[in-house]
Amino acid sequence: NLSYRYVITDDQNNILNITNSNAIDLTVAGPGVCRIWGWSYRGVADNGAGFIGGPLADLEAANCSDISDNFATVIRVAPEAGTVSIDADASMAANGSTLVNGDTATICIDNGVAAPIIVVRSGEESNLSYRYVITDDQNNILNITNSNAIDLTVAGPGVCRIWGWSYRGGVDNGAGFIGGPLADLEAANCSDISDNFATVIRVIPEAGTVSIDADVSMAANSFTSIEGDTATICVDSGAAPITVVRSGEESNLSYRYVITDDQNNILNITNSNAIDLTGAGAGVCRIWGWSYRGVADNGAGFIGGPLADLEAANCSDISDNFATVVRLTGEDCGVLSTNDFEDVSLNIYPNPVSNVLNLSGNLSSFNDLTVEIYNVRGAKVASQKIDQNNMSVNLQDLSDGLYLINLIDGERGLLTTKKVLKRQ
Repeated sequence: NLSYRYVITDDQNNILNITNSNAIDLTVAGPGVCRIWGWSYRGVADNGAGFIGGPLADLEAANCSDISDNFATVIRVAPEAGTVSIDADASMAANGSTLVNGDTATICIDNGVAAPIIVVRSGEESNLSYRYVITDDQNNILNITNSNAIDLTVAGPGVCRIWGWSYRGGVDNGAGFIGGPLADLEAANCSDISDNFATVIRVIPEAGTVSIDADVSMAANSFTSIEGDTATICVDSGAAPITVVRSGEESNLSYRYVITDDQNNILNITNSNAIDLTGAGAGVCRIWGWSYRGVADNGAGFIGGPLADLEAANCSDISDNFATVVRLTGEDCGVLSTNDFEDVSLNIYPNPVSNVLNLSGNLSSFNDLTVEIYNVRGAKVASQKIDQNNMSVNLQDLSDGLYLINLIDGERGLLTTKKVLKRQ
């Protein structure tokens, strides 16, 4: 039988407004907390307008006035997704092939195995719903999930981003936005995307190819000869390292060099591209590239076993080719000698040569001269006598490649060695 209105206060019971409608419109109110009370009264001037801004207790103390025994609380929020970050410890503990650096994780998806990336959030509006949005690196939405363990097992190589999403009222929790741009989701009503994102680089191991740096390797040791990806070295008194370079490898993973025998049994694994074979005897070895992540002790446990076992390990790839090193000792090293006699001067031309190689120099004081031609594996492929009337050698029948020209004196032996490139 009395009048009735609704009183809106803040959470300290200061009156913000009084209305006769039970549909309380808070459109223009900012974030915060308010309370809605009922008010029964008669005869209060201007329906209580004079009490707005004052304490609720003053309105209740007015003549013929009563405030409801309870109140309804309205929490007014704006969507706030805060920030996201990667839990490095949890993510790396789940899989040894995952590496986290700041807010960037690199995961290996070799063999379809990739442990989830664990993401944590902070600064979000706790009164709204929260999910994680996965996009490509162009911010196109790939998926939306309510789990902070982001499973990328079925994803191929590439880069993705993980964002936080604060929202309320999104139909199907945003499923309709998958495939579209992230900006559309952020523009939706009561929706906010995190201020930052976490990056996940998805890779498969790729060791690419290896090759010998001929200039560096031969400059380090005159007893080294190189043809293509085959080096021939003399190991009698120590051999300068063979320098190997790689190309086409996956730059986001670890890389080492694997030395095997010619049966592909692993002899050693090193992180240096200067392969030191000082203690090795005569024989043939191969140098491979190895791309990997998470292999215990950088593969030390595979030494002595077959190369195939190392390649079969999770997140592991062996190069598509290998470099060969032929190790010579004793008299075999003579084919690599470039130490000239002081009184010998030998010039060869043209170099490269296609057919006939001409020789010149101060050879008149020598008798019984022979030119012996060796390939870089140390095999003699041709031999020809020369004298003042015949100072040329025909190389027409030889295959293209690098050869060693040894000038031999019948009495004094090897006089000098030159290198020539045969090329059509």
